[in-house]
Amino acid sequence: MLELSCEGDLKSARMFNRSFGGDTLNTAVAAARLGSSAAYITRIGNDPFALALQELILKEGIQILPQKAGKGTTGMYFVAVNHDGHREFVYYRNNSAASHLGPEDINPDVIKSAKIIYASGITMAISDSARKAVVKAFKIAREAGIMTAFDPNYREALWPSVEKMMDALNEILPLVDVFLPSFPEDTGMLINFNKPEQVVDYFLFKGVKLVVVKAGPHGCYLGFRKEIQHIPAMPIKAIDTTGAGDAFNGGFLHGLITEESLLNCAKLGITTASLKVLNRGSASAMPARDAVYSRAFSH
Repeated sequence: MLELSCEGDLKSARMFNRSFGGDTLNTAVAAARLGSSAAYITRIGNDPFALALQELILKEGIQILPQKAGKGTTGMYFVAVNHDGHREFVYYRNNSAASHLGPEDINPDVIKSAKIIYASGITMAISDSARKAVVKAFKIAREAGIMTAFDPNYREALWPSVEKMMDALNEILPLVDVFLPSFPEDTGMLINFNKPEQVVDYFLFKGVKLVVVKAGPHGCYLGFRKEIQHIPAMPIKAIDTTGAGDAFNGGFLHGLITEESLLNCAKLGITTASLKVLNRGSASAMPARDAVYSRAFSH
């Protein structure tokens, strides 16, 4: 999506900075900058902003699939960042090009060529066809033994009700190997637990192999084989937390791809997110490989 950001609050803003973002795109960029090979299955529009978006994605070394202009225009969101790094969002994404993604865009050969297939709850929320595309991709991956990763990334404005989101979550969860919720943003609304450890236990019980609860300044909680491990966050002062969870996902999944230990995967995720929030913007602010690795494994 097109990102228009400002400081202060949206009501009084007079000037915005243009960039691009979106949760799954941010994760793909984060992983690519760390050295992973990434392809992005989406629909790009044919409006004036679509070309710039394509150029950004391709510049990051990310392949766009399918390679054709779609219906609809580029989705857009406004974000205001206040003094403590937290955000105020307004979205304009009805009938966006990405919402026209459908099962026909899922190429089984592409899915089978990957090491990890990743999607988010936002993709499932933006249209029924996009939801079907995610389910199809994950079913193909599961049948082929390809790892799947999913972030619920709950956004209240995108769903008619919490129950509809839970329907989608229950549909995709049996196909998920790595589950990456945020606490309390996702879990507080969906399952109403007040401790990250409870969230881990819940989704392990639901059959997910690896549960990674992102807890912001409290680090993350890994759940694997009925054991829970807490990895603390880096002490930093955030400037812009937009895309922090996406950055973590990119770092963590990159670690899985490169066969790091789960502890090192968590360190890569935490470090990628920590360095990202030191800069404004989302996709463009993802840190470079050298900066992440030198901090993640400095001890």
